[in-house]
Amino acid sequence: MIKTSALKFSLLVPILLSLPFSAQSQATAKRIITTPAQAFGFEPGTDRKLADWKDLTAYYQKVASQSDRVKYQEIGKTMEGRPFVMLTVSSPENLAHLAEYKDIVTKLSDPRTTSPAEAKTLIARGKTVMLITFNIHSTEIASSQTAASFLYRMASSNDPDVLTTLKNVILLLVPSQNPDGEQLVVDWYKKTLGTPSEGSNPPVLYAKYVGHDDNRDWVGLTQLETQHTAKVINEWHPQILYDLHQQGADAPRLFLPPWVDPIDPNVDPLLVYSMNALGMRTAHDVASTGKTGVLTHGVYDFWSPLRDYISLHNGLRILTESASANIATPIEVPFDKLGTGIGYDAKVAAWNYPDPWKGGTWHMGDIVAYQMDALESLTKSAAIDRVQFLSDFYTISDHAVHPASGPYAYVISPDQHDPAMAVKLASTLFDAGVEVHQATASFEAGGKSFPTGSYIVELDQPYRGFAKTVLERQKYPDMREYPGGPPQRPYDVTGTTVPLFYGVDAVAVDDKFTAPSKKLTAIAPIVGSVEPGPAQSGYLLDDSGNASLYALFSLLGEGVKAYRLTGPGHSPGTIYLPSQPGLAAKLETAAKRFAVTFKPAAEPITGSALAVTAPRVGLYKSWVAALDEGWTRWVLDTNSVPYKTIYDADIRKGNLNAQFDAIILPDNAAQAILTGRFGGGRGGPARLTYPPLPAEYQGGLGSEGAAALKAFVENGGTIITDNKASDVYATKDNKNFSDALQGVASKDFYCPGSQLEVTVDTTNPIAFGSTPTLPIFFETGPTFKLSGNAKSVAHYTSDNPLLSGWILGGKLLNGTSAIAEVPTGKGRIIAFGFVPMYRGLSDATYKFMLNAMLYSSSTPATLGKP
Repeated sequence: MIKTSALKFSLLVPILLSLPFSAQSQATAKRIITTPAQAFGFEPGTDRKLADWKDLTAYYQKVASQSDRVKYQEIGKTMEGRPFVMLTVSSPENLAHLAEYKDIVTKLSDPRTTSPAEAKTLIARGKTVMLITFNIHSTEIASSQTAASFLYRMASSNDPDVLTTLKNVILLLVPSQNPDGEQLVVDWYKKTLGTPSEGSNPPVLYAKYVGHDDNRDWVGLTQLETQHTAKVINEWHPQILYDLHQQGADAPRLFLPPWVDPIDPNVDPLLVYSMNALGMRTAHDVASTGKTGVLTHGVYDFWSPLRDYISLHNGLRILTESASANIATPIEVPFDKLGTGIGYDAKVAAWNYPDPWKGGTWHMGDIVAYQMDALESLTKSAAIDRVQFLSDFYTISDHAVHPASGPYAYVISPDQHDPAMAVKLASTLFDAGVEVHQATASFEAGGKSFPTGSYIVELDQPYRGFAKTVLERQKYPDMREYPGGPPQRPYDVTGTTVPLFYGVDAVAVDDKFTAPSKKLTAIAPIVGSVEPGPAQSGYLLDDSGNASLYALFSLLGEGVKAYRLTGPGHSPGTIYLPSQPGLAAKLETAAKRFAVTFKPAAEPITGSALAVTAPRVGLYKSWVAALDEGWTRWVLDTNSVPYKTIYDADIRKGNLNAQFDAIILPDNAAQAILTGRFGGGRGGPARLTYPPLPAEYQGGLGSEGAAALKAFVENGGTIITDNKASDVYATKDNKNFSDALQGVASKDFYCPGSQLEVTVDTTNPIAFGSTPTLPIFFETGPTFKLSGNAKSVAHYTSDNPLLSGWILGGKLLNGTSAIAEVPTGKGRIIAFGFVPMYRGLSDATYKFMLNAMLYSSSTPATLGKP
């Protein structure tokens, strides 16, 4: 090839743009496009070789500078400050008119303003918009390398299929949905390369706060990376999203839709047909290359909105799950070690798995090859069926704005137990592109009265599916492995009703109504204040909302004296801040920062109380990385609640009372906490052997750490345990409390992620500010049988406590405790039978954890005594 100088090429641009696209492509193909091998020194997929995020972003920028088919954009920063990148790939002509094509799909997304005749004209001019997300789960590393190979193919090839795709499709590539994790995994792999731990997973979460849950953030949109991609979806309205993942090494070599049941009933049936058809076509195309082990209709259901955003925004989702290697190290998978799962036995041919893989050595390069074939097939389909995909998109959007059934709307009153949560619910919907109105006067609807300021979410709008799914209560079907058999495991959780998570009453109104309202262009936040008036005795702060507790932590950190009132005349737990030097200025700052209202206490405050000081909190981080640890850290960091991360070695050293008032053990198996992980770095089945972690990450707390915790609690400390971590102490040998579900078979009790109702003792300091009944999120956790001096803070009072999701054997919960306070020596164990800070969503139960932390540093006091 002859290199063309920048000056000479700039003179050619007008000529090139005047040529037909195929001629442009032939001309631009003469430009030198750097290959991945030239950039990295190896081909993507090479054994034991990985390009990290610095390498990859440099390559993407270089290709974009060399090719007029590629546009590089940094659309934001990651949670750790790295560039979050999108690559727009299409023909030079299309890239020159991106605004026009975005406008076309925006008009097609709303049939209320685009007639069928207008839509037909737009479809004739439009391009399929296809979003491809690589490497959201960072240990599923292959797709981060595949992205570079795929970009090179699209930037350089004149293959007819590539040219057709470039002409008819606008590709939006997110080459890593988790750049922080991509860098972390590559760094870990290089650190362990050539050691017995080569190919092990890192012993920490591979996203700063959420680890594997980064693709369960599609409702809360809590992480920057999710927000960036959601914004792309909201603005570009892709008709297709392709999401590349990996699965276990003993699984089929590749999964594609159709999905297994159940399907979210709010996903349009036409989308389901389209996903089924496109998945099967792609499976055929991959198999036609001679590749074996391709599975369809297995393992993966399509129920939870936490991991599916696009189909509730009227686009179709294609998922591939490739069998894994040990990161970039080959793995031996004998045929007789291949596994089974929902819808398949990897050793047996079936209609949905007609050509089993025969076993052998599996390389990262094999994963890249399967993914490249899937990419080629899917992008080709997006091109040749451009009219169909755009037409279906308009039709599905029309179904949403002209629904065949109710309800007509949901109404969210601002008069909630915690008014901030009504605002948060409206914001959750608004951020997902849902239209939200707000009443400008009081009104009647569905036989109920609603005040000015109520949020109205009408369901005859384009994103009806998302709004309805997150607002309604889920009724997951009772599915069994066979008639009368054990329950079929859902792929994820079954109940995700956001109003229940937030503690908000969202009222479904079936019949159409009118109300004086305005369509919101932003959700106004609550504004805090320090109310004027005589405050000789100080100030009071209602503790119904989490924000009041965040403000209390902040004020305690500034040395402000504070109490929680327990006597008559005030709600239990009301925060009292007596008059003291410098208080007014600190309250003004806290009111503004946390959006809380401090009320003056003109009369003397007397009676019983708890004196509160800033608690010294240790948050345990196991080397068996726990998602709950990350989410708890996220809640605390986001709201400036202080804590210190502690590890196995820190606990084993003992002398914990000198450092901490409370130690939190996040949700994790008791065995993982106590004994750690000596092998099986991937956490896979016993059929295969995985590399162990380095010795310094093995062993868990061990007997030494367990003894140190025992001494800590007996000497007055507080241990707080979440969900399965409670089984460290809730054993059959414990005379005060035990797990009532230990030894119960799944056919007798099963609750794999549902929202249940409990009754709360609001006078207990752990429950200050709660409502008398409350939804909690229960996911395969314990429930407690108490005796002796153990106290139940929250308990089940029904044979059927289900509010949303699925439960079998609910009667086994009746009378048992969901939160237990167990005095132990001079201290206490506070045990949760659920995760109180679940996936950044369960705001209604955050206060129990926050209260437990504050309780650890509280002492009884009597106010008003001389």
